[in-house]
Amino acid sequence: MSGPAIRRTLGARESTVSAELLIDLLRYLNALQLETAELAKLLDTHTKPSQPNARIPGAVAEHFWEQAVRLTGDADFGLHCAENFNPGALNILGYVLLSCRTAQEALGRFAQYAALLNDGMRVRVDVEGDRTVCRYEALAHLDNYLVRSPRQAMESMACGTLITLRRLTTTNVQPLAVAFRHPRPASSAEHERIFGLAVQFDQPENRVDFRSADLKLNLLSANPMLLEVFDAQARQLLDHLGQHGPCSHRVLAILARRIVANVPSLVEIAGELAMSERSLQRELRAENTSYRQLIEDLRKEIACQHLARPGATASEAAFLLGFSEPSAFTRAFRRWTGAPPTQFQIA
Repeated sequence: MSGPAIRRTLGARESTVSAELLIDLLRYLNALQLETAELAKLLDTHTKPSQPNARIPGAVAEHFWEQAVRLTGDADFGLHCAENFNPGALNILGYVLLSCRTAQEALGRFAQYAALLNDGMRVRVDVEGDRTVCRYEALAHLDNYLVRSPRQAMESMACGTLITLRRLTTTNVQPLAVAFRHPRPASSAEHERIFGLAVQFDQPENRVDFRSADLKLNLLSANPMLLEVFDAQARQLLDHLGQHGPCSHRVLAILARRIVANVPSLVEIAGELAMSERSLQRELRAENTSYRQLIEDLRKEIACQHLARPGATASEAAFLLGFSEPSAFTRAFRRWTGAPPTQFQIA
């Protein structure tokens, strides 16, 4: 990988993070008027910021957190970033949460779709008597920066959960207890200010406990019909996330930038990932896919999105996707969808 040195744990699949989270982190750093050119360039090498639902390797997210703390000199950066996060960074999950009926339902949906934000973290919500406990676990079987450097991301996620509940309910929801597995920092004053209690460290698990009664509050933004629609979209994205492993996501991110009018070779992609061609093929096989299949998947997605635009033509799509002639694109489109492009076009 070119650019700054990024730590990796070899022999396991790498976790991935929603690009929107890192884009929001950059937004916050820019608001502090800090120099972020290196981080912006690093993000751009992995994906287009405008690409919807893009994924970023976990090691890159780890580097972002480390550099954010260095640039700000703020040991509590994760907490402060979460306090000021843009709800748009949650993408489809944000719409799901807004449409839920109660805070309890929103917390459950958050746990269900947390992998869309970071697939190296499992969130579980358990009702234990008059308490509802939200647990955050770093998945150890992955090449997971949350295992190596948990503090900033875990504190940000816990704080973000509380801030989101307060925004949804427009009340000052107060947790009953907050605990983290990582060691106690030099100062916990900001933790106490934000969470409103003495936070525990060096604990067996990461958790935030809420009063179950507080989570029964109805949300003013509740919309059961929209919830059904957004829920279906989130489930689809979660299924799609499971279909492609971390290596596949990195290849797809590069293809999304370079596939227009010219499909890069496997050798070119391997070079950009600082891998040998054979190693890249081996990793893709381990994820039950191939370079050819990823090209097909991306071409199909881009073609359908393009043809859904009013006035778009099959000839334009053929050029955008690097087909030698429109007839070759038409044959491929039939293979992908079972129908000709004309059935997808909008006049």
